[in-house]
Amino acid sequence: MSSGFRSLPEEIKAEIDSLGEVQLVFGVVRNFSDQLLADWTGRLELEQVGDDEWVGLPPASTGRWSKWNVNGREIVRRDLPKVFRSWTTEAPNFNGNGSHPITHSREVFRKQRLYGQQIEAAVTRRDEPRDSLVGTVLLTLQAPYDEDAEQAYLYAASLARTWFGSATAYSLDETGIPQVPDQNVSWDFLPDGTVEEVREAVMKKFGGSAPPREIEIMIDRLEKVQSLAPEKRLVGSSGLQRYIGYMFGEDFVAFENPRVGNALYLMYGDWASLSQLSRSQLLASRAGDFGRIIHTARWFERLRLAVYNYRHN
Repeated sequence: MSSGFRSLPEEIKAEIDSLGEVQLVFGVVRNFSDQLLADWTGRLELEQVGDDEWVGLPPASTGRWSKWNVNGREIVRRDLPKVFRSWTTEAPNFNGNGSHPITHSREVFRKQRLYGQQIEAAVTRRDEPRDSLVGTVLLTLQAPYDEDAEQAYLYAASLARTWFGSATAYSLDETGIPQVPDQNVSWDFLPDGTVEEVREAVMKKFGGSAPPREIEIMIDRLEKVQSLAPEKRLVGSSGLQRYIGYMFGEDFVAFENPRVGNALYLMYGDWASLSQLSRSQLLASRAGDFGRIIHTARWFERLRLAVYNYRHN
């Protein structure tokens, strides 16, 4: 997982300002997967407190900001004027009988105790605007940006980045629920890649968060889809997040998420509109023409048949 920030980035300050006069928390939103849920709740030692909610105090071992959150941190305030510090020691008398106190004084920088507030983490599963996991730091702050509260922003943002890998400011509604925006997916076309390039891309994206066996399964899936000679490849960053699209025609795209546990989706016709939906919205929708292939032993045969039927009809 990522570490925190040395100082609060300017883009986060601007993000806080953009929310207006609201309360906010820092966190992250990711498309739901069982593996991600297990990672967050297990690594952060969260306990389930509801049907779709987990809360707990992450252990100090998850990073230095977690350690500071649990135990606190003392810093030297070199930005403030020095102060005189005095202390007393006992010195022996010259005649060898007893001792007498001696007082010493010198100028020193002030010290300040920071953090150590035992702020908890929360993970919730949401159905809207898409099937997702929302990880948040349970420290409520105020927008717009206030420079006097910069240490509090830095604290919360660094905890979010340490625990969940990223830090975004989300406004709270009147009931204290983080407001997660519904982002439309934007697809970018990619040039065809060689087997080596596919392997390198998968290792770069998932190598730090997936076991080697799962990496091999991912690469095998992508290589098999690529073997059907799609016309183009495209990728997006939200909506069907982390899916790679293989275009076999202007009105037929296969969307594959190489992570284990995810299905392959076939979209016909207006695939650009269908791909704006979350998985839960797509499955509940009766509009459009799409199919879903679970990765059973014969998943590739089903995909190959779908591509054959499309090209010959």
